[in-house]
Amino acid sequence: MISMFQIQRRAPGSSAWRVLFWWSIVVRFLGWMFVIVYKYRRNGMNNIPKTGPLLIISNHQSHFDSPLVGSLVIDRPFKSIAKDSLFSSKFLTFLMHGFGVISIRRGESDTAAIRGAIAELKAGGSIMLFPEGTRSTDGTIGDFQRGVWMLIRRGNAVVLPVAVEGTFNVWPVGGKIKFRGVVESAAGVPIHSQELVDLGETAGMALLKSKIESLRLMCRENIDKRSKK
Repeated sequence: MISMFQIQRRAPGSSAWRVLFWWSIVVRFLGWMFVIVYKYRRNGMNNIPKTGPLLIISNHQSHFDSPLVGSLVIDRPFKSIAKDSLFSSKFLTFLMHGFGVISIRRGESDTAAIRGAIAELKAGGSIMLFPEGTRSTDGTIGDFQRGVWMLIRRGNAVVLPVAVEGTFNVWPVGGKIKFRGVVESAAGVPIHSQELVDLGETAGMALLKSKIESLRLMCRENIDKRSKK
């Protein structure tokens, strides 16, 4: 419990309000709700670095993914990147600002958001990205966008591969929310960005994608076993 008050260690430069209210209370509450409704389990939390710039890279199956990843890495409050067109109401805009989302405004290029993300990393904070850029239409992992590589190359951060699984089944693209199902998330072994850079873009991105896919398949195996009980 003491760690939840270590604001500057968890999110350097962030306000106490953002860390204590939005992350230590709101995200924690959402995590409990996922446990109650979807038997949510988190794996690999011991892999999450306690300090230093952290780039969290996760697959994307559903609108539930952001709070699931947040609940997994709750000790390291992150900022994410999203197009402001996704936040069409005042309430969603309030949530976006509360969680520290870096928005891409209409007419701006991704470069503006990448610069903001790099600044956050250089300050020792955490950034979370869905490298596919959109939700999966079948639950599998799609191609990674090139902007992700720019952040890996210039962010000089530890890269944390993360996977979510089961969220596609409970809230698929274009579908309605189901209040039955099982979901899991997992954090893998961190990789320093320089290791990926040294491999080159093609091999580096392929390695990162394979790490996330292995975590996803592990979660799927766990879900299938639990669903049979």
